[in-house]
Amino acid sequence: MLSALALMSSLAGNVLVNFKKKIGFVVWSLSNILWVAVNLLAEQTNWFQIAMFVVYMGLNIHGFIMWSKRNENI
Repeated sequence: MLSALALMSSLAGNVLVNFKKKIGFVVWSLSNILWVAVNLLAEQTNWFQIAMFVVYMGLNIHGFIMWSKRNENI
C-alpha cells in the first residue's frame, strides 16, 4: 500500500512540474520520503535506492528554490 501511495505521489509531482506548478516539487519531495520508507521497510534494505531518493529530494528542493528565485525576477 505504501508503494502505491509513493507511486501515485511521484507521478502527481511529475505532472504538476510539467504543468509548471511549483507545488509539484513539494509533492515530489514527499513521494521521495515515501520511497525511502518503502526501502527501509523492505525485507532487504536497498541502500542504493535510498541514496537515490535522498538525492532526488535534494534536487526537488533545489528546483523549488530556483523556481522561486526565477519568479522574483519576473
